[in-house]
Amino acid sequence: MFTKVLKSIMAFNESERLAPRFILTYLVIWCLWHSQLFTTFLMTTGDFVTRFDAASASLDSNQFILVFFLTCLFFGGRIGYFVLKYKADELLEKESEADLQGGSDQRFAKADDVQRLMTMISTLKEKLALAQEREDKANNERKLAISKQLKLQTEIDDMTADIALLNRANEELKVRLLNAESKQSVALGVS
Repeated sequence: MFTKVLKSIMAFNESERLAPRFILTYLVIWCLWHSQLFTTFLMTTGDFVTRFDAASASLDSNQFILVFFLTCLFFGGRIGYFVLKYKADELLEKESEADLQGGSDQRFAKADDVQRLMTMISTLKEKLALAQEREDKANNERKLAISKQLKLQTEIDDMTADIALLNRANEELKVRLLNAESKQSVALGVS
């Protein structure tokens, strides 16, 4: 049983994308664990040798083993998490396969669901066709209204031009009439 679990973990670990390297993770944890080394080096005044001596003196003891165990714990936790996730996904896939291979009552329920879905799709198609008809009708009415408005606008422009011509002709006739009256009154006054 233990070998089966170990083989499963190894197969899983090989199939997963690469994790951070062990040595890189070890160095990062070591730097975080011994952060006083860097803070002392940066806070101390003096030349490089003085700073280095102060930083190395602030490091009481280099805890290689503790950092190694923390790194192992990190990798163990990561592998454990992903193995549990992998196993849970496997269980969910097995359950979904069992659902697909259900009894006859489930097949009838699925057939009813499919039938309801098909009727819903057909009613939606009908509603879509009606909506498209209404939209086409509204577009045609809008085009008709625009053409009527343009026709009326041209008629109004023609009438405005005719009125302007009639007003000009009326003014010319008034001027002729006044000229004719003044000539007549001059002719009557002279005779």
